[in-house]
Amino acid sequence: MKNNGFIKPVVDKTHYVLGGSISTLPTKIIRPDGDWRKSLPKGELQALPGFDTFNCTGFGSTNIVEPYMKEVFGVDVNFSDRDVGIIAGTKPPGNDPHTVMQAIRDNGLIEEFLLPFDSTLQNSDEYFSYKGADKEACDKARQAWHDKYDFKHEWVFTPTENPGEEEIHNMKVALKYSPLGVSVYAWQKDGRGYYVNIGEPNHWTVLYCYDDLKRIFDTYEPFLKDVDQPIWFCKRISIELKSPPNIVEEKQDLWSQFWGWLLKEINIFKYFYDKK
Repeated sequence: MKNNGFIKPVVDKTHYVLGGSISTLPTKIIRPDGDWRKSLPKGELQALPGFDTFNCTGFGSTNIVEPYMKEVFGVDVNFSDRDVGIIAGTKPPGNDPHTVMQAIRDNGLIEEFLLPFDSTLQNSDEYFSYKGADKEACDKARQAWHDKYDFKHEWVFTPTENPGEEEIHNMKVALKYSPLGVSVYAWQKDGRGYYVNIGEPNHWTVLYCYDDLKRIFDTYEPFLKDVDQPIWFCKRISIELKSPPNIVEEKQDLWSQFWGWLLKEINIFKYFYDKK
């Protein structure tokens, strides 16, 4: 079975799960219809002829963030999947999507133009490096994004090899909050033209709608796929603005200055009053 970059996660009790006892993500409805197709970014291939990045977890994660940013913040942005792979420590044969999303939470994101994926890169060693880029500029831009945004992620349900009605319900509810990262078997069509599984998940991609079928936005052509297979692993995200520390400190400093001035004026008044 070909591996496209998905490493099966080991889920433990510290991982957040939608509706679970340690879930802390907001449940603000962003897309009431659960259909994100109008906000999807331009399709990007995770492989060039003769060279696959094995970075489906990086591509899949940014392809969740980008439509979310467009809907919530009105920002049309293309993030560097390559940088996500680097900060997450991704190497062939791939990575665990939980590790990758945690790397985004801990470090932040940068735009594609700072660290692009193009034909000048010949192998995975070059891809997972800062070849052709300014590493210091990437580090500064990533930190600036991290300082501005609070990125969180959680499992939509406790991962299972036998998803049922509860898992399907959770996915349809979670699509109101964000696009979803999902594990799939890639890619085998049946006689109906739908993509089905003939083995364990080997790819991480994006579920942007779930009606009669699972609608997938992918990193192999065709970018839009109709899928009829069970989802074993599924994640959603949340992004909120952080309170800028410098503004808080400035307000606190102005308040301190005011009290200092007031106390000084009171002491001066008291001095002349006592002299009388």
